[in-house]
Amino acid sequence: MRGIVFTLPRRTKKRNAIVTRNYTEVSALFKRYGTTIFYTFVYACGLLMGSLYARSADKELLESLNFLFTTNLSARIDQPAFSTFAAAFASNFIFLGFVFMCGLAPWGMALAFLSPAFKGFGVGLSAGYLFVTYGFRGVGFYLLVVLTGTFIFSFALILECIQAHYLSCKIARSVFTSGENIQPVSVYVRSFLMRSLYMLMMTAVAALADMLLWSAFSGLFF
Repeated sequence: MRGIVFTLPRRTKKRNAIVTRNYTEVSALFKRYGTTIFYTFVYACGLLMGSLYARSADKELLESLNFLFTTNLSARIDQPAFSTFAAAFASNFIFLGFVFMCGLAPWGMALAFLSPAFKGFGVGLSAGYLFVTYGFRGVGFYLLVVLTGTFIFSFALILECIQAHYLSCKIARSVFTSGENIQPVSVYVRSFLMRSLYMLMMTAVAALADMLLWSAFSGLFF
């Protein structure tokens, strides 16, 4: 009986220590990677919503969104290779440019999530549309031709969102509080501009991958 009395508190203390340690580790994880997790989660939610909506989307809506997403294959397959590059770069630049402007505004951190959410929705819509319309042939086309450029730009977009979020928070603190010097913000702005240039280069690489893969493999499926 005495053994049971002494064992239970020890087990309770050990269990509480494990719970406390796990909570501390999770808190540290979210503190360090919380922004990355948030924007990745937003993108994934948009991806899921787009793929579910693809079944009920009408043809007129899909054609109207073709400038931003791959929802009209007949129009894209017939266009020249450079037009494929220009279309991919222009549509991705809109999403990247929106996040860039959010990063330079003190309220931008509240709006930046719209870009990955809508981009994820479009990616899911495109993938779902290809599967619903063309079956496994559409899946093969998406995996071989569309996925590479989409992945490169999606990665660049999430990185841009993270950088824009941090800069927007810095600007908000400098504008709405009097305890922070404006000089460190200017340093963050310069860093943000350089990193945004790298993200723009990644956007161009994604568009180039789209152009090359469309030119090389689209004829195998359609």
